[in-house]
Amino acid sequence: MHRLRRRGLTALAVVAATGLALTGCVILPPPLPGSPSTPGTSGTPGASDEPLWSPTGEAVAPELEPYFGQDVDWQDCGANWCGTVTAPMDWFSAGEESIELAVTVAPATGERRGAILYNPGGPGASGVEYVQSYADYLLHPDVREHYDLVGFDPRGVGGSTPISCYDDPQELYDWLWEIPPGPAPEPLSDEDLEQQLESAQWLGDACLEHTGDYLQHIGTEQVASDLDLLRALLGEERLNYLGVSYGTLIGSTYADLFPENVGRMVLDAAVAPDSTDFEGTLYQAAGFELAYGNFVTDCLQQRDCPFQGSKEDALQQTRALLDAIDADPIEVADGRQLGSGAFFTAIAANLYSDAQWETLRQVIADVAAGRGETAFAQADAYYGVRPDGSFEDNSLETLIAVNCLDYPPVTDFDEVRANAEQIMAAAPTLGPDFVGLGSCAAWPFEATREPHEITAPGAEPIIVIGGINDPATPYQQSVDLAAMLESGVLISVDAEGHGQYFGGNDCVDRPVNEYFLDGVAPAGQIDC
Repeated sequence: MHRLRRRGLTALAVVAATGLALTGCVILPPPLPGSPSTPGTSGTPGASDEPLWSPTGEAVAPELEPYFGQDVDWQDCGANWCGTVTAPMDWFSAGEESIELAVTVAPATGERRGAILYNPGGPGASGVEYVQSYADYLLHPDVREHYDLVGFDPRGVGGSTPISCYDDPQELYDWLWEIPPGPAPEPLSDEDLEQQLESAQWLGDACLEHTGDYLQHIGTEQVASDLDLLRALLGEERLNYLGVSYGTLIGSTYADLFPENVGRMVLDAAVAPDSTDFEGTLYQAAGFELAYGNFVTDCLQQRDCPFQGSKEDALQQTRALLDAIDADPIEVADGRQLGSGAFFTAIAANLYSDAQWETLRQVIADVAAGRGETAFAQADAYYGVRPDGSFEDNSLETLIAVNCLDYPPVTDFDEVRANAEQIMAAAPTLGPDFVGLGSCAAWPFEATREPHEITAPGAEPIIVIGGINDPATPYQQSVDLAAMLESGVLISVDAEGHGQYFGGNDCVDRPVNEYFLDGVAPAGQIDC
């Protein structure tokens, strides 16, 4: 992995590892036959139409009345309505400081029954961007006909009041991939972990310098509170919600804080809210190990597979290749050095769906041949790095910052090493790339959320969907979440990939659509 052996660069979950995680936590389902050829074009409001939403007018604390009673200036933005909502900077000590939240609404294509709020995951993904680009691919057409689909940028993200961690994007890029000169220290030695701590310190200081105290107010409990404000401003008595990946943690946290306001909620590719930093990393290491093993089994049946021999041989060849690049990085044409951190990211980024396996075969074949360009292109694209070295958005910074507030980090060196033994035992091939100090080890603020079980007593039924071969949010987390929720209902899906709803599997789609349309939840667990 990266010479600094920062686990932050290899903890690939959307949450749970307080280090750096891959941001592309959602693989959008392919359009269904007969779906519109251009996403996001149905339901155009038209210049003469007026939005239908008005606040519920519900009673709130006096200091919150200006927020819940605000008049949102909805603007026609093509296929959608767009608006900006003002929210308290800190919901749990509401003062005069406020932030802005970017919101977009794709109107129902037919007779409207209400609104469904949507989050694609991350942390750091833009719900505004997803809904504006893919509205017709996120909900089944029958559901889109009757429901507005609402996307929002969580606080800290994109069009909402953002956070930032740099002036020059090269600073963040170097933090991401630069390999220091000289020999690498022994993995997990005190010297190695001290270097990781220095790296984490640089990042924490940079984010605080460029963001200020707002940096401590973007955790998931704050985001869930924003969600309740959006519900009320859209005139919804209860929250109808579809969350994917990290979006499921937002949803379960909402149910924890506001169980009486839960409407028809669906949590796809779930995160267990009681998982600690270490437990989440252990889940992920095992999940990606499973997914990679499935890839290897398929690869050995393809003519262009870069491996030879048995599955076990291929796994050993993979580990040997990662270790070799760790010891001797590959220099690419522009002078950059491809270390095993970037290579590992390129591997993991292509394990979210079996549709990506062809690309993964090419990445591995090129690296085995001493060519690093393909791997760098995949790793950079996954973190939203443009060819000129700038970043598409601030999703990487937000990802780290939210996780640092959501999960108390492990900082004791002996505990890090003990955890590493369990991780590598669970994932012999990829596990070494999950161990070390996280990027939150020197974060300037303490975590504001303590992982805990969520039962949400009194909430309406909450559907939880888990893919058995999901690498990023492994299946057991969906099982655990559905079991702890008093009204949880589990849909288990024997499939590859991350996120299962509206992916062409009627066993999954039918009960979810029925719940959204008719309010009838499955009576018990469904196995697909």
